[in-house]
Amino acid sequence: MGQHSFRSFAIVPAAGRSRRMGSDKLLLPFEGKPIVDRVIEAWRRGGVDQIVVIVRAEHAALREYLQTLRAELVISETPLPEMIDSVRAGLQHISQKFSPRSGDAWMLAPADLPTLDPMAIATLLDAYDPQQRPILAATYDDRRSHPVLFPWRIAEQVAQLSAAETIRDLFAKNEWRAIAMSSVKPYDVDFPGDLELGARKPEK
Repeated sequence: MGQHSFRSFAIVPAAGRSRRMGSDKLLLPFEGKPIVDRVIEAWRRGGVDQIVVIVRAEHAALREYLQTLRAELVISETPLPEMIDSVRAGLQHISQKFSPRSGDAWMLAPADLPTLDPMAIATLLDAYDPQQRPILAATYDDRRSHPVLFPWRIAEQVAQLSAAETIRDLFAKNEWRAIAMSSVKPYDVDFPGDLELGARKPEK
């Protein structure tokens, strides 16, 4: 438990297949460390209470590496083709193991964001009011990005999203508040060349 009056849970959806990279993307080095290492470190430094990583059972190398990082693992025996599937698995695990209260919060960012900013995470946590409980989103130059923070009650809506809907639809269904960041917008790693560009990669 951190300095806040609520518990916070980060969901790291790491069950993708990395088809465009041609290898286990999250284990590839980014400026000297595996991508997933940088992501977990950002969540920890940002002050989140629990980090829950969703990974495929068949992805043994990533699973073993995550265990060295002492992350809370959700191991899926079945394919999770979309991010929303991993989010649902993470929320179910959190609900069963940690019994969150309505005012607790869960946070989300893609697993392939090696430049995820710990200060952005901390800023959202500090801005969250368990009484008012709107969704919070980090914005960069007035554009919504990552990370995002949801009151625990929104977990019920995730379970009810249709097959055609995604996490983005939660913003259309609920009140949300933009939290402006002064740092550089984080970016994901999709192709091998993205690893070489590092922090010099232009924003999408």
